[in-house]
Amino acid sequence: MQIDAVVNKNLAKVTTTVTRPVQTRAYNLCVKADALRFAKMYQDAVQTYLQAIMLDRNESKAYFGLACAYKYLKEYKKAIKTLEKLTSIDDTNDNYFFELGVCHLLDGHPENAIQYLIKAILINRENLEAQIQLAIAHELVDETDLSLMIYNKLIETNPEFLKAYYNKAAMLMGMGQYMEAAKTFFQLIKRNPGYYKAYLGIAMSFDKMAKYKDAVRYYKKFLNIKRFSEDAAFARERINELRAEHFSRENKFTLV
Repeated sequence: MQIDAVVNKNLAKVTTTVTRPVQTRAYNLCVKADALRFAKMYQDAVQTYLQAIMLDRNESKAYFGLACAYKYLKEYKKAIKTLEKLTSIDDTNDNYFFELGVCHLLDGHPENAIQYLIKAILINRENLEAQIQLAIAHELVDETDLSLMIYNKLIETNPEFLKAYYNKAAMLMGMGQYMEAAKTFFQLIKRNPGYYKAYLGIAMSFDKMAKYKDAVRYYKKFLNIKRFSEDAAFARERINELRAEHFSRENKFTLV
């Protein structure tokens, strides 16, 4: 009985601290706008968020939803302006700065994105997507050493975050470092053997290094996993080309 009394007392403390959001007219409009946005009715969502903002100029939920709607409409400058207003209201939310950085990237200004992505990471060092986007931003401004440093740190501290391996390997391919790219793709499939894009990356890396037998082997591995993907036609065509150019009739490869 004494234990039950303690439990009930603790629950009573919790229930007194739980509060529901004040359901103002602006709040209810935000809920409606969110539903429109999730239904991909972005123009209607924009109008509803604007109505909410007219009622409450400090409704952060409305500004954030409005910025996301603008982003999906590819109206990046409007999204940026909205997010700037939002971060002036609340500068403690990493998602606001993350989206601001992403919108600058989408608008073609990675140099502007960097400062906001760094702010997002400083607020929340567990925001792995912000770190990935920061690496991309540094790559786009030709700071590949910084990009590699970020990817390597991500892989070291979050070895199950597969996107870091894939992005690093893709960047290495773009830099012409095909052997290092292949090694990174191999690290990726060691973590997840079903990551089909890694097999295609390995095949293309071997292809670039003129290791054609290995290239064909991994093109076929890719097709075994994802024969109906959008890249399957390329893989089949490349196998045919390599077979015709580099292998004799006595050493044919069978298509998947």
